[in-house]
Amino acid sequence: MKPRILAVDDDPMNREIIREILEDDYALDLAESGEDAIRRARERKPDLVVLDIMMPGIDGYETCRRLKVMYPYLKIILVSAKAMPRERLEGYEVGADDYITKPFEPAEFSAKVAVFLRLGSVEEIGQIKSDLITMISHEARTPLAHILSSTQLLEYELGPSCSAEHKELFGIVLNGVSRIQSILEKSMTLFRHNSEGETERVPISLRRVLEGEISRNRLDHPQVRIEFTGEDVEVPGEPSLLAESFRILIRELVERSASGGLVNVEVKSSEDAAVVRLRDFGSVPTEEEIRHFFELFSEADVGHHTGLMDLDLPICASILRRHGGEVHVLTERDGLSWEVILPTEMEEHRRVA
Repeated sequence: MKPRILAVDDDPMNREIIREILEDDYALDLAESGEDAIRRARERKPDLVVLDIMMPGIDGYETCRRLKVMYPYLKIILVSAKAMPRERLEGYEVGADDYITKPFEPAEFSAKVAVFLRLGSVEEIGQIKSDLITMISHEARTPLAHILSSTQLLEYELGPSCSAEHKELFGIVLNGVSRIQSILEKSMTLFRHNSEGETERVPISLRRVLEGEISRNRLDHPQVRIEFTGEDVEVPGEPSLLAESFRILIRELVERSASGGLVNVEVKSSEDAAVVRLRDFGSVPTEEEIRHFFELFSEADVGHHTGLMDLDLPICASILRRHGGEVHVLTERDGLSWEVILPTEMEEHRRVA
C-alpha cells in the first residue's frame, strides 16, 4: 500500500505541480483550503501533509496546529514563497516539521517527502511500542499481586497439614510469579533508559558512588571481601543511574564468588576517560557466555543464574551507553573482569548551568 500524502494549496497550478511530482509514488489527496484539508484528514488519515501557508480562510499555520491536535505524530511540511526566519519560526511553533520555499526543485521536494515519511513511521511505531509495554506492565501488576498474595495465604492456612509435595508446588508458583514481576519491572526500566531523552548531568565522584555500592553489597554478602583501590575521578552523569549500573556489576561478581572470595574494584584516569576495572577470582566463563552477557533476550549464565532471561546486564549496558560510556568483558586466568570506560568531559549541550 502506498503512503498517503495530503497536499493543500489554494492555487490550482501549484496543486498540479505537486501532483506531477508525487502521484506516481504515493496515494495523493489534494485539498484547496485549510477547511478542506481538515475534513479530508478526518476521512482518511494521511501519512504526510504538504501545506501551503498563505490561503484564504484558515491559513497554513492554523491548519497545521489543528492537524497536529488530531494526529500528534503526523509529519507536516510547510510550503510558501516567503523565506523569512520569522515565518519559519512561526511554522515550527505550531508543529511543522520542515519548511520549503516556492518555487522548489522537484528532486529536493521528493527527498524531503521521503525522509519525513520514514521519520513519521518510526516515531508512530515507537509510540505504539511505548503504549503497549506500559499497558502490559500496568495491567499485569494487579493479577500477579493477587496470585502471589492468594498463594501465600493458602500456604499459611494449610500450615502443618501442607504436604511436602504441596509445599514444592507453592514454591514453584511463588518463584514463577516473582520472576514475572521482576522481568516486567526490569523491562520497563530498560525501555525507559532506551527511550527517554537526555536529562541534566552533574559532576559525580566515582569513588563515592562505588564505595556506596560496595557497602551495600558487603551487607548483603558478608562472606565475600570487596576491596576498592585507585583514584577518585569525577565524571558527568546522573548519580542514581550510574549507581544502579555499578550495583549490577558488583553484585554479579559477588554472586559468582565463593565464600571467602575476593572482588576488587579499581579506578584509574586515562586522558579524557575514567576506567573502572571490577574483577573477581572465581571461575572463568566460556566464550559463548561472554558473547551474550550484555545481549537482550539472551540466557547467558554468569555463574549463578538458572538459564532464565536476565535483564540486569542489558540494563547496565544501556545506562553506560546513555552516559557515553561502554563496558567490556575481560577474562583473567583465574576469574572475570568488567572494564567500564566513562568520559570525564561533559559535552557542552549536556552541561548543567
